[in-house]
Amino acid sequence: MWHVSPSGRLDRLTVFKHVGGGYVPAGEMTFEGSEFLRPGAFQYDQSYLETPGATPLDPLGLPVVSQVFPGVPEAPLALLDAGPEGWGRSVLAMAFEGSVLGAAEFLAAGTTDRTGDLAFGASGEGGPGHWRPDGSQSSGISNQCDDLEALMLAAIAADESDATADQLGMLVRACADVGGARPKVRWRDREGEGIAKFPTWGDKFDDPRIEAVCLDVAESAGLPVPQRRLETFSGRTALLVRRFDRSEDGKPYAYLSMGTLLQEPASSYGTTRTYTDMAAAARAIGIEAPEEQMFRRLLVNAFLHNTDDHLRNHAVINTGEGWELSPVFDVVPYLERKRHVCAPGPGFSPECDPQVAFASHIAFGLAEEQAEAIRDDVVAAVRRLPEFFDRRDVSKADQELLRGLGQQ
Repeated sequence: MWHVSPSGRLDRLTVFKHVGGGYVPAGEMTFEGSEFLRPGAFQYDQSYLETPGATPLDPLGLPVVSQVFPGVPEAPLALLDAGPEGWGRSVLAMAFEGSVLGAAEFLAAGTTDRTGDLAFGASGEGGPGHWRPDGSQSSGISNQCDDLEALMLAAIAADESDATADQLGMLVRACADVGGARPKVRWRDREGEGIAKFPTWGDKFDDPRIEAVCLDVAESAGLPVPQRRLETFSGRTALLVRRFDRSEDGKPYAYLSMGTLLQEPASSYGTTRTYTDMAAAARAIGIEAPEEQMFRRLLVNAFLHNTDDHLRNHAVINTGEGWELSPVFDVVPYLERKRHVCAPGPGFSPECDPQVAFASHIAFGLAEEQAEAIRDDVVAAVRRLPEFFDRRDVSKADQELLRGLGQQ
């Protein structure tokens, strides 16, 4: 049974980590008080501490030692990476209107299909669980709808605050534990697991289609990107992206955002952290020579005017062979925003300008010749924008709106 306080809040969660062929108890989260934001703390289980080769949930913030780790403020950031963000939280809030939902409740509401290799349950003996504010309980394994058109229509209705109870129930099963602010759901087919990304009411262009184009550019520029395809349902575009935190046979990989590695609160959007800080954090957890790839990502974002490059839109994964930078994701032009969230490096302006971005190669420790070669790759990829627009059937109106992309 879940541990519920007299005020109706969850006050204890068992944290599980996927090890080998299944989930094992890694530690316990406890929460105090009845306020909306409750201070929490995490501590590793003794059994996990004694496991040979036990790996930390966060190599920088949660080393495998016997001590109490305070939340930020409710839970350590590594745990929040396994929970919902804006979209998933809004779905849960609509589905369980009137319930008080904080970090404990948001984490417990997800399933083992959540991002990364963590899960949550009521006890170590019971395994990962699936908590609901209405008192319903089930295992931590999801039972979601596989009708993508129905899910898209439900997501659009929820985005417009017009979803039915049935639609919200469908979405709770499909996206109560996904990250990001835009409408999306988990999905799977015979080839594996993915995320389906949908349009939202405020889009100025066909956002899913343009994101596919931007990923095409990033791939052509030499960056790792997930497999993807576009589908159309009821006249709306969906971008179907293969999950990179799962193996081909569904094994979950560890996942951490750069926000977690750099200890930026999950509620924080703006930051003084930079792309060079992200490279330093990657190097600190054993990633070899991350500076070249972070600089390449910076240039791609600058040329594509992706200024939504906050710390949780950059991540690392561990497939079992050590940490590596994750494939690129959430790359979309934001024409009205003139500044990157993260500046290139100390002393460099966050202005979205490819020339400013290129000048920062010094801060990355890259020789000018190496930086020029990277820029040449990116420029060559950006020049293929008309080809990618046509390949992805981008409308003439959207092409005209985005005609300034790629200019130096």
